Amino acid sequence: MGSRAAIVANTERRGVSEAVGRVVSRLSDRGWSWALDPATLDLVDFDAERFDWAAPSADLVITLGGDGTLLATARRLRGRDLPVFGINLGGLGFLTAAAPVDLEARLDPVLEGTAPVDRRMTLAAEVRRKGDRAAIHHALNDAVIHKGGGLRVLKLSISIGDVREGIGEGDAVGTYLADGLILSTPTGATGYNLSADGPLVVPGLDAILMTPICAHALAIRPLVAPSDRVVEVTVDRGAEGAVLIMDGQVEVPVEEGDVVRVREGDWRVPLAGVDRPLYFERLRSRFMYGGRSES
Repeated sequence: MGSRAAIVANTERRGVSEAVGRVVSRLSDRGWSWALDPATLDLVDFDAERFDWAAPSADLVITLGGDGTLLATARRLRGRDLPVFGINLGGLGFLTAAAPVDLEARLDPVLEGTAPVDRRMTLAAEVRRKGDRAAIHHALNDAVIHKGGGLRVLKLSISIGDVREGIGEGDAVGTYLADGLILSTPTGATGYNLSADGPLVVPGLDAILMTPICAHALAIRPLVAPSDRVVEVTVDRGAEGAVLIMDGQVEVPVEEGDVVRVREGDWRVPLAGVDRPLYFERLRSRFMYGGRSES
């Protein structure tokens, strides 16, 4: 049995039909079979197999859209060691490996098995309410505790402890008065974390980044914790309208007194075709990192 790819597209992106056709053509030329997720299947005018999310059978997942499409796909594939190859069809596209201009050139090494696969750490965020688990969600980029529609700032008590320790047993970091707190992976460092003046951490160095959002203080700075620690955030005050947001896509209501425990997730996302030179090239081209060049 030959290799098989699943194709997941953001059907609202301009040029998506043409891009899906190019991907299918390339897969066929290389002897690969393919299946389309239900939304993508409704987009095309040719017969194709439907990709079953409940029992995914594939050797590779190809996303067409942007970073949001890749992030949503990665979460749906949690616990399955399936490489994800992202094709950017507009927007920032920092996590994707290709664009329409170089689609075939960057896809071919992935299909041939010669492209790098970078296994990115994830986060698990558990909401504890009155001693019980109220929710648990996962993210590739970040978990954000935000005041949401509330007018008051949040009062957040932060501690860092061993993952084996119970609630309240970690070392106290401090108390923040802020609009929120971003807890990010190195992959997510170039997202919301970057906008809030958080640190850049090259993927491959596993860590949990903690960046306050509009903290009402001069002495509070971002922190970087080892990935084998758990960050515990207690919402002490101002929780009306507050939310926990995973990857900017999943919202969970947070109440006063809730404890949000964030740790490294139990699975990694294999990003195909994304290597370290591409990361630094993206920093320069997307964010003008490195200052001006000499003329």
